[in-house]
Amino acid sequence: MKRFRDFIKEESEIAMADLNMEFINNALKISSFNLSAVEFTRLDHKKEIQYLFNMHFFPRFDITKTVNDINISRLNALIAMLKSENAAMFKKLHNYNLKGIGPGEVTLYFLINNARLGGGASAGIDLIAGAANYEVKAVNVSPDRIAYGFKLGGTFSLDEIKMDLNKLRVKSNSGGSASEISANKLKDMQQKYPAEFNAIEAKFAKLSYDNYFKKHDVIFINNTKTAKVGNIEAVKRIMPNEIFIHEVTSGTIKPKVNIR
Repeated sequence: MKRFRDFIKEESEIAMADLNMEFINNALKISSFNLSAVEFTRLDHKKEIQYLFNMHFFPRFDITKTVNDINISRLNALIAMLKSENAAMFKKLHNYNLKGIGPGEVTLYFLINNARLGGGASAGIDLIAGAANYEVKAVNVSPDRIAYGFKLGGTFSLDEIKMDLNKLRVKSNSGGSASEISANKLKDMQQKYPAEFNAIEAKFAKLSYDNYFKKHDVIFINNTKTAKVGNIEAVKRIMPNEIFIHEVTSGTIKPKVNIR
């Protein structure tokens, strides 16, 4: 006669054999941690947070390879390693959901040992690495190295420029509306009235530089749905002659900038 313990063991083994282990392993994958955004704005538990991402997101990644400064080639090499190990988990890292923190910022936090994030109330500073402050922008990049698809900080008024653009839109009969002017419609406006459009754009460039871009360097991170997502495209201080108008959408002006 079988002992009760042996019977239970056999039944458990049969039950385990019927389980879909691939489903269970996928369900056990951790994609976020019980961490508030505030934890990423300081260095108190930096090593512990790096360990968590290392253990649960990229267990084969050599954490000793993380860097101590902003170096594009070295950081992109590390990003390539993370993608190679697990592309799906890299996308989760790139888009890690924290209030007030944008795409790519947690990746930089993880890979740069002395870096912390600015957080939602940082007034334009997204990353602090040692004594240096950076804005981080997740962008699309054209073949001729123009970054677009991002907004300015919203800390200064663009109302006058929006009114000037709308007047020129009506005058040129280019279509759209005061709050929605596409890149193609702006191009049409510029072709019809180049001097007037260029004057508005120059005013926008100066205002954007004085109130936004001149304050710190910007880290531009690729945010396209391609193999390049998460790559650092450039780290630079944007100058007035590199700032242009890309489109007007949802009542705000989106810029485009030269990152060559």
